[in-house]
Order: sequence, then C-alpha cells, then structure tokens
Amino acid sequence: MLAEFASPVEAVRCAVEIQEGVHTRNEALPESDRLDFRIGVNLGDVMIDGADILGDGVNVAARLEGIAEPGGICISSSIYDQIAGKLNMGFVDLGEQSLKNITRPIRVYQFDRGGAAGGVRRAQASRRKSGAIAGGIALLMLAAAGAWQAGWFDRRAEPKLTPPPVAPPIAVAPAPGSEEMKLKLQIAEAERAKAEAELARARSDNEAAKQRTDAEQARQRTTTRVASADKKDAPPTSAAPPAVVVPAPAPASPVAPPPTPPATAATAALKAAGAAFVPVANGAGTATRECEGFEELRPFSETQLAVRVEDGVIIIERGIAGQVGYLFAKGRPTADGQLVLSGIAISPTKRNYGKEIKAYFTGAYADGAFALNGRTGSRNCKMTIRLDAPR
Repeated sequence: MLAEFASPVEAVRCAVEIQEGVHTRNEALPESDRLDFRIGVNLGDVMIDGADILGDGVNVAARLEGIAEPGGICISSSIYDQIAGKLNMGFVDLGEQSLKNITRPIRVYQFDRGGAAGGVRRAQASRRKSGAIAGGIALLMLAAAGAWQAGWFDRRAEPKLTPPPVAPPIAVAPAPGSEEMKLKLQIAEAERAKAEAELARARSDNEAAKQRTDAEQARQRTTTRVASADKKDAPPTSAAPPAVVVPAPAPASPVAPPPTPPATAATAALKAAGAAFVPVANGAGTATRECEGFEELRPFSETQLAVRVEDGVIIIERGIAGQVGYLFAKGRPTADGQLVLSGIAISPTKRNYGKEIKAYFTGAYADGAFALNGRTGSRNCKMTIRLDAPR
C-alpha cells in the first residue's frame, strides 16, 4: 500500500500506530494466523501522474520497506531530521546502507519499540544484507511473505476477531520547513510589502513637492515680466523712476532623495529568514530545455526560450498554440526556492501527433537559476531557468 502525507511527523506517527495496532491484535492470534507488515518512510520529490505518484521517492520508500523487520519501520535520514525532537519515540541507527539501484548510500533508522523515548542507539551488527532504495517521498507498506498462505485474507471462523487493520497508503510530501521558518518568511514578505508601500508614498510626496516648486518658479517669472513691462511703458519724468521691486524667488521645497528600493530591504529580510529565492513580481528571463530521445524522436536541446514573470508567476510559452511543438507551462515559486511548472504541449510523435499532452517540471533555485526535471508527455526533459535582475 502506498500513501502520501503532507507532514513527516504525521506519517511516522501513523506508521507507528499501525504497527502497534497490528502487534496488539497478533498477540491474540495463533502463529499461523498472524500477519506482519513492514513499513518504509522516505522524504523527497515525486511526480503526480493522475491518481498515481511516481519517482525515486516512491522507490526509496519501497526499498526501506524491504529491509525493515516484519512488524518494524525503517525511515531515511531525511525523515529522521524532520521528526527529531518532535516525537517521543526511540530509533536504532543502522548507519549508511547501500541500496539496490541507488548510487549513493542512505542512512537508515529503525523504530525501536522498546528503546528509550526520543533516543537513538547504534545497531550492533547488521542481521541482513541491505538491498533497499532511498529517495522519493512515500511511505510504502507491504504485507510480509506468507500472508496469503496464512489464510489471513480468507474467511476465518473466529467471529470474535475483527478484521486486521488496513493501513491507508502513506507518503510524505516535501516539507516546506519548520514552523519557525514559515513565520520568518511571512514576516519577511510583510516587510517587503511595507517597503514597497513606503517607496510609493515617498515617490508621491516627491512628485507633489516638485509640482509645487515648478508652480512657484513659474509665478515668480510671471511677476518679473509684468514689473519690467510697467517700467518700460511709464512716461519720462525728471524724478527718479520708481524702483521695481521683484520678490526674491521662494526657496524651493527640499525634495527628499528617493528611498532605498524595497527590493533591497525585502531581499535582506528574506535572506535573513533563510529564503533561497526572492520572488519577483514582474520581469523576464530565458530558459534552456534538454529532452531525451523517445520513440522515433531524437534527443534535442534548445536555448533562449522566452520566460516572463507576471504577478509573481513564471510563464514559459513556445511556438503557436494548437500547433505541433507548442509548449506552455507556468508556476509560482515559493520563498524557499521550490518551483513546480505544469501545463500542456502539442505532441510531435506519430502515435499522438497533434494531440495535447501534459508538461510537468519540478525543482529548486540554486546558484542563480532554477534547475528542473520533468516530462513532456512521456518524454524525460530537463529545464534551466534564469531570471533577469529585478528592476
């Protein structure tokens, strides 16, 4: 069974409660009628395909399930880091495990039912050869071998026994961060909005002051011209001509220097809060896309794809809508640099020529660009997006 959760804490808590419930029930059953589950929990990215989820995250959870003891739970280090100090449970550190089809070793922790609450201890000796996968974001639960032979899913002639607990599939969606991190990012966003409002108000005040200064100077120039004309038209007289008094121009109202652009304050606030990416309201940029070969199509790459940002949403559009080769995808990046682009494309393959297919990319912001992996239909593609500096 495969299930998805939005919280690592809730996923692990659910897994423990399932195993505790099954353990309690098994104690009342003869050995031949017992059924044990193994559970693996992992944190990472997944791809959504209709009602299914795919990706290395799911594969890793499946491999963690495979190395768990019957009735036990194995979690990856990414899960353990998220639940440390939040759940009053004990775990055994199994160390780095080389898992099947996984290029890097994964640190694994095993739930210790009788261990010290909240503690971690080292495993003494590995009792089995590890052969698991780590990666995605799923908690995968599979019945131990022999369940069908035990007849647990056949009709049982014991009316007092309730059906075994069936666990809903559990998978852990990527955690956006701790509550403290979320609060800091919210505060930073509020400061950014406040800075933008102050900048708009300062610009309005400066414009009003400039208009007042221009009006006063125009009035003074008009007064001077009128006084000079009166003096020229006056009849000659022996008396000294009256002095023309021209009021001195009033000092112009001081114009305040333009305030620091809000992007500076907002950027500093967001970076202080740990944000990997400072959202841009409007702008542009470029993208590159590389796709693997698929069916009769050869691998290809393209550069200088036009990117635009509208109200904080990143939009990529290529080609002419409705024609083969058209691509449209958009998504809004989060303050911690995560980005999911979804949209459609028009297929160039013979099998689906001219048909609309799904486009999906996901990844994070690092080193000045978004690095995304995904698919155009069933074709694996990579995309890199660079945005112009905010103006």
